[in-house]
Amino acid sequence: MRNVIFIPLICFVSVVCAQQTNDFPHKVGIKTNISISTLLGSELQAPRPKFGYTAGPYLIFNPEKTWSLYTEAVGSFRGSKFKNGDTGYSRIATFYIDACVLPLYNIPKSNKAISLGPYASYLGLSSLFIGAKKKPEINDIGFKNYDLGVASYYHIKGEIVSFQFGGKLALINANRDVNFVGYYPKTGNGGMIRSICFEVGLAF
Repeated sequence: MRNVIFIPLICFVSVVCAQQTNDFPHKVGIKTNISISTLLGSELQAPRPKFGYTAGPYLIFNPEKTWSLYTEAVGSFRGSKFKNGDTGYSRIATFYIDACVLPLYNIPKSNKAISLGPYASYLGLSSLFIGAKKKPEINDIGFKNYDLGVASYYHIKGEIVSFQFGGKLALINANRDVNFVGYYPKTGNGGMIRSICFEVGLAF
C-alpha cells in the first residue's frame, strides 16, 4: 500500500520540478520526515511515544517574498504506544492523509522561515495491537474518519535540501465509538482522544 501511495506522488513531483521555470515562481518538492506521536485524553490509558514517518509533496507559493504560503498533502504514519502489560493493548497504529495550508513568514536576511496554520486529515487505516503481538488484534478501532488541528513548522532553507521540524496538534475528539471489548484497560467510556505529533526531516 505504501508504494501505491508514494511512488505516483514522487513521479508527479519529479516531473513538475523538472518543468519549473522563471514563469512559475513557486517551489514544488517532496518532504520526508521522521515523527514521534502519541494519543492524549481520558479514553486511553498509559500512552507512550511511537515512532513513525511522514512523506509527500509540498508547494510554496512565492517563496522569495517575506510572506508566502506553504501547502502540503502527505501520508502520515502515527499513533501511540501504551504501557499496559503483556495482556493489555500496547499499540495503536494509524495512517492519515494530511493536507494543510499554512501562512509562511520568511525571516528577512536569513535562510529561515516559520509557518503556522490549520490542517485536515483523512483516516485511511487504524489498528490495535495487544501485548507483544506483531499482528493487529482489531482493525477499524472506532476513530473518526477525519481530524482537524493546527500545524507549525520551522524551516531552514538550503540550495537543494531544506531542513524542517515542527508538529501537529489535533483540536477535535477522534473518538467515534472506541470500545475494545475484552481487552484491558477498559474502554467505551466516550472519553477524549486527541493526537499530537512532532516531526523532523528534509524537504527536497
